Amino acid sequence: MFFIILLMVLIPLGIKIYDQSLKPENLTPGTKEFTLTGNAEKGWILGEVKAYNILSLFKKNKRITEPVIIVSKGDQVILKLRSSDVTHGFSMKDFGIYLSKGIDPGQTVYVKFTADKTGTFMFSCNVYCGDVHHQMHGSLIVKE
Repeated sequence: MFFIILLMVLIPLGIKIYDQSLKPENLTPGTKEFTLTGNAEKGWILGEVKAYNILSLFKKNKRITEPVIIVSKGDQVILKLRSSDVTHGFSMKDFGIYLSKGIDPGQTVYVKFTADKTGTFMFSCNVYCGDVHHQMHGSLIVKE
């Protein structure tokens, strides 16, 4: 019993330490960090998806809510990209971001850029991932 409890504590701690080791270095204070989790049924989900929520994501509710990220011009931005189910891709052409390798389930990919222009910019999945692939996009709004 003690061993099981120990594993339940150490595994999440190990995952957190691993995630921190992947995080880009040389970040300026005030860097804006957002997590986007790809899901073949729900599209991009803004925020972390906990393991116990995965089952509820697989319900056949096809309602897609497009995430909206709002930052200010000049902000350094980090996107923490994950997948909860299948391999996804990520593209935000206006900032020269195109992940060609994809984001596998369990993998974390960090994308760092400076929001150096104002406007509304679309991002999307660029790896076919299922029936809602064509709806798997969101917006980055950069304000003055």
